[in-house]
Amino acid sequence: MPPALHLSGPCEVCGQPAHGRHFGVFSCRACAAFFRRAARKSAKSQDIICPKGNCIIFDHGEYRCKMCRLKQCLEVGMDCSKFHNNHDLISNVINYSKRSVPQSLSNFLGRPEMILSCEPDKMSRVKTIIDMTWLIEKAVKVFQKEPTTLIPYQVNSSLERMSLALANQKKEETNQKLEVWKVFGKKEILYTFEQMFLGATQWLAELLEFRELDLTTKTEILKSCWMLWNRLNFLAESAEYHRNKVLGGTMFMVTEGACINVQQLNADVSWCTNYSMEQVGALLMPDATKRWIEPVNELIELNPTDVELNFMLLQLCLHDAGKKFQGKILEATDEIIRIHADNLHEYYTKTLKMYNYSGRLTRLLRINKDIETDVRHQREKQRIAELFNVLSLQYSHPEMFEFT
Repeated sequence: MPPALHLSGPCEVCGQPAHGRHFGVFSCRACAAFFRRAARKSAKSQDIICPKGNCIIFDHGEYRCKMCRLKQCLEVGMDCSKFHNNHDLISNVINYSKRSVPQSLSNFLGRPEMILSCEPDKMSRVKTIIDMTWLIEKAVKVFQKEPTTLIPYQVNSSLERMSLALANQKKEETNQKLEVWKVFGKKEILYTFEQMFLGATQWLAELLEFRELDLTTKTEILKSCWMLWNRLNFLAESAEYHRNKVLGGTMFMVTEGACINVQQLNADVSWCTNYSMEQVGALLMPDATKRWIEPVNELIELNPTDVELNFMLLQLCLHDAGKKFQGKILEATDEIIRIHADNLHEYYTKTLKMYNYSGRLTRLLRINKDIETDVRHQREKQRIAELFNVLSLQYSHPEMFEFT
């Protein structure tokens, strides 16, 4: 904060206490404001003649004559050309102290506090590599095989076929005992990566239109969308468990057979950063309300059918992949979405006999939009973490982890 300024003396126009230099002379604010309103650039003292003669400008604190007051302003040296901003020095000091932001260390350095808390000597310049090649190789083998799920090809549409495939996939997993993870650390993270990636692989392998694409295109789409697919898939599964009273409160599914309480979770980050959770929690931990609570509540209320959920999954994953890659991948994803949008229309109108479904579909796709928004915010945090070497690990295929 600048040092306080001490100005003293009377206003050279009226004799009242001065409040700074205005238009070249010390004056009070009232006379400065009067001169600003009344003066003209070409005005001269000798040109101003009061019809009553020399009036008393102030009588017991009351203003009497404009002409004489203006003449006095000019005679003491007030000049329109000397008008400038920040002329009232005392006022500016007072306003600065009242309205300016305190000069904190983070403001002074131009770095946010959550980064300041990270000591530079703990930056992770030497990284542990997590090799995801073996998972990609597994996915390629799945894509090269014929679908293993026994689904009759005479089902009404490709979208309904996908719904049956996902339902069969879940039936195979329902025998697992539901675990509650109280700690979320290295073992849990790597386990969920494997389960989530292979789960998305098996689901995409059942999509007939997807199988017609070349292997490289299929692999790139999978690497781009597997986390998004699992985000929505496990939000829907959490909603189903809440609806059936299997889970309650702030308990949510994170992978097949495992759930967490987002209000009581103990996150272990010691394996992936040199900093404490207190230092990097704002970067690494998601907002529980946006990530789980709000979308699950919306899904509980809407209770989408299997066909609706599969369309949401397709739209979320393929729309994002097309937007990312453009070119032939965008053309392929747009065409698949178009085909399944037609399938959904037939499902609504022919199977459900629901002809006015636009409002419901809008609400379902709004959940997708909220997921995309949350992903975008998390991606921005991820880039900050990368910029400041917060994490002590990196992935062999970093494009797989642009969505968290």
